[in-house]
Amino acid sequence: MDLHLYLMCFRHEALVASHLTPDQFGAYMAMGTRHNTGGKVMFFEIEKNFESSGLAIDRLDTICAPHSDGRPHRSKYLSVYRAMELVPLSAFGNLYLTTRDGRVLGLEGSDYPCDRDTSRGPYMYCELCPITPRVVSNLPPAEFIKRITDPNSLVNVPKIFIADTLLTRDADGQLASYLPYRDPKHIKDCLDVIASKVDTIGKTVDRDPPLVAFYRTLASGFYVGNQEGIKHYRYPSAEELDSEHMEWWRSATMD
Repeated sequence: MDLHLYLMCFRHEALVASHLTPDQFGAYMAMGTRHNTGGKVMFFEIEKNFESSGLAIDRLDTICAPHSDGRPHRSKYLSVYRAMELVPLSAFGNLYLTTRDGRVLGLEGSDYPCDRDTSRGPYMYCELCPITPRVVSNLPPAEFIKRITDPNSLVNVPKIFIADTLLTRDADGQLASYLPYRDPKHIKDCLDVIASKVDTIGKTVDRDPPLVAFYRTLASGFYVGNQEGIKHYRYPSAEELDSEHMEWWRSATMD
């Protein structure tokens, strides 16, 4: 029975051991055993061969030994606090996105060179873990992550997981009407504020945004990183999702 290690990272964090495959784990966390719960779930699969003084990785096989009757462990929590900080970036595997009805899409990560970004924003990021505001910024993803994880900054976090989200505008400069954001006028006002502040990290749009129809708002994808490096998880285009992941996409668009 294979043992997996998953890092949940959608607006909270938890390191969880499980005998379930990623598809099974995503469905279980989204809906429970009796399909009486619901909610989007995001999690990374984590390589198990890393060292950490703050996590019980060396005792995984003992902690997660199968039940005496052979039943698998669905979820054995190892940490619910500062878990992402304690997992080295090199151990981050695929990222899995789960819809409310338990459909799972896996994204492969790739190293993201810090000198790759050359264009300025504006961008709008959803910070997903360990902090959760929605912010607008002129800084491209790599520079944004480097700035916000800089220990010399007054306000910083040790590692961050963010999503790059759409800022499509119409001919009048207004946000496109199909974007499901709660207060588009406020977002435009925030964009106007940072327009002349090229070097600022950004401006907070919403401290705790309701991520309605979140999977329909994604742009280039997800980024996780710190001062040591950054990984990018490219989000497929709508055309790719429609042709290659139709069932997941249909569920995601109804979320």
